[in-house]
Amino acid sequence: MAYARSKLALIMFTFDLSAELKERKINVNALHPATLMSTSMVKDHFGQAQSSVEEGFSAIEFLATSKNLDEITGRYFENKSQAQANAQAYDKEARKKLRQTTTDSIAAYL
Repeated sequence: MAYARSKLALIMFTFDLSAELKERKINVNALHPATLMSTSMVKDHFGQAQSSVEEGFSAIEFLATSKNLDEITGRYFENKSQAQANAQAYDKEARKKLRQTTTDSIAAYL
């Protein structure tokens, strides 16, 4: 559950970051490269892998280098396709609350 929440938080932050950087022509997208890649963590906690690290790398490479995506920002991708993230990721109020909570947490450590 914590893993899923942390991934959702990263997607939410990515959407906000995209808006902040759009005028500077810097594109930012979120990516779920592959499901249960063959890594030590997957083997230790889930047993069977569903995809290879190579598949995940291919998706990362595609998102980083595809000329077809030069103007695409603030989107969520699964493998090499645009997809819908969890509905909460599109909730501006939820993203605002996440950012404030994060800012408050960082300030507490400083």
